[in-house]
Amino acid sequence: MDQVNLAIVGCGGMGTRHLHGMMEYAAVVGSGLGDHPPFRLAAVCDPNEANANLLADTATDELGERPRVFARAAEMLAAAPELDAVDITTEPRLHHDLTAELLTAGKHVLVEKPMALTIAGCNKMMAAAERAGRVLAVAENYRRDPLVRLTLALLESGAIGERWMLVDASVSSGGRIVITPWRHKKAYGGTLLDVGVHNVDLMLYEFGPVDQVYAQIALFDRVRKGMRGPGGGGGGGRGGGRSGPSPSSIYAVTNVNAGMPDEIEPDVEDSALATLRFANGALGQWTLSHAGHGQGFGRKVYYGSKGSLDPAPPRTGRGPQLYLDGQREPLPPDEMLALVPDFAVDEGTARLFGGPRLATYEFDAMAIDRKIQATVLLDFGRAIVTGTPPEVGGVEGRHAVAVVNALFESARLNRPVSIATVEADDPEVSGWQHELDAEIGLA
Repeated sequence: MDQVNLAIVGCGGMGTRHLHGMMEYAAVVGSGLGDHPPFRLAAVCDPNEANANLLADTATDELGERPRVFARAAEMLAAAPELDAVDITTEPRLHHDLTAELLTAGKHVLVEKPMALTIAGCNKMMAAAERAGRVLAVAENYRRDPLVRLTLALLESGAIGERWMLVDASVSSGGRIVITPWRHKKAYGGTLLDVGVHNVDLMLYEFGPVDQVYAQIALFDRVRKGMRGPGGGGGGGRGGGRSGPSPSSIYAVTNVNAGMPDEIEPDVEDSALATLRFANGALGQWTLSHAGHGQGFGRKVYYGSKGSLDPAPPRTGRGPQLYLDGQREPLPPDEMLALVPDFAVDEGTARLFGGPRLATYEFDAMAIDRKIQATVLLDFGRAIVTGTPPEVGGVEGRHAVAVVNALFESARLNRPVSIATVEADDPEVSGWQHELDAEIGLA
């Protein structure tokens, strides 16, 4: 394939960030890189005319060609048969229907996380991909960070021995709107789902699938004002994102264009405490709260039979820190890299971040975000061209949705729940999800 004709459906803040990723991808990949084809932005789609035209104007300035602008996906499909693929960056409650519609029309689909609000939504998307024989990829970006790749290499090398325990705690955002107001509404999944799938995807990537969850949840902040942008918590690790301008400025513009309020009364839980059991026998303790007034907190540590590892906090440029038994200080970066002599990221990621074997990197927050978004396109393009599965597809995306929804199901039942039964959409552990299914037309 000489190029992939792409459309972005959803022209708010996330759609703009994906466009910035396309711009970074174009600068690095150019006319092609191995199995990574160039992308051409042929169309943008959003019922909000101001945001759709803003995205099209930015594409014109940065990519040299104005994409066609549409208000509805059906209209776009009828008028732009040349489209090969679609990047869905809408509110997550729309993901299942839009994805199924576009896959059925023969388009490859990249969909933002969370894949869907419920298991029924995920299953609808996966069935449509199977029938159409097209790629369904989920835009999980944290695992693409080259320093997260290094974290996994160290774990797989046995640097801390057997993986025994995971501690993931993040508390932030008290009183503030997290990125966009709809993230605080049950009908849209809430912040625990929207942010929590990132945490779960990293757990899946670095510790393997989750087997069981036992959780308590609560809604503490009854009114939220103002905005907390991306990078202020949720991913865990040693602190938040980079200083300086951040992607939150993008949402400040698109939220105004969409007429979003600057004050909201949430109706879905904002805090969760959970214990996890992984399929490999490891245990986990997970705290995720967006009701943390005062000082925010974020920490993640992995413990094993030979030492501990502070995993690289995604999108910060800070690498993992390895502590071996008997040592008070972390292993120096060169000694840490020496433990994984065969480790190297792929050529595209190496070009984006400046090398195949990094222990740290230095970019501002906006540049990091562009580069991370570009790595998602690297994998999506490869999957389209080669026919091999994307790194994060339906199975991985559904698992993340199942684990987060298990928080709600466990808290309602006041007992541990099996992730396998949640993924099977067992009615005994799907009360929370089935309420959502009825509201979004999946019941």
